[in-house]
Amino acid sequence: MEMNEVNIGQNKFCGPAVLSILTGKSTDECARMIGSVNGEYNIKGVMLHHLLEAASRLGFDNKSVAHATTLYGTLVRLSHEDGIYIVTVANHFVCVEVKDKIIYLCDNHTKKPIPAGASARLLQQVKNVNQVYKRREPLQLSNVITCTTKYVNDRIVVTVKNNVTFDIEKYNKELDIARFGFNTIEEMKQFIDSLNEGANTWQTATSTLQDVE
Repeated sequence: MEMNEVNIGQNKFCGPAVLSILTGKSTDECARMIGSVNGEYNIKGVMLHHLLEAASRLGFDNKSVAHATTLYGTLVRLSHEDGIYIVTVANHFVCVEVKDKIIYLCDNHTKKPIPAGASARLLQQVKNVNQVYKRREPLQLSNVITCTTKYVNDRIVVTVKNNVTFDIEKYNKELDIARFGFNTIEEMKQFIDSLNEGANTWQTATSTLQDVE
């Protein structure tokens, strides 16, 4: 992940510019995303929590990190850990990238990353620093179709579900695919056998017959 140059549209304010630096999208697109968060049409001044929520919707997570009083002192602290940061100074947001202890700064004024030492903001007071990083897409581990049976009002009900497992637990899914009702065991067996002929994914279905029998 690296900083982009600001993709300037009609909106030239610092909030949309920061999102443009992160994503490469135009400041107008980024302004609309911020507007979807704070409900504003004309995006000028932006609250930090609204900016971070907009960044989250664009696929970026963040964490708050310790900072010094001034931008200069903060950059010295940040120089020890590579990454991209949103730095909040008075009425302004700046993007900072640390790479091999070399520090670059970018905002709606510079429009492209510049060496941080060339910035006129080094003595400005820092209010917040948030490290931002692209959210990792979950890796799918398995995709299994399961079939369960139970009696409901003297009928045999077969429920088919799709269980999808990822390496990040919160993305796991259990989706209902179908539900069938049968009057007899034989009727259910015939139905499952016909499915097993054309799909190996139904191999678990026949094992559930023991629960009914």
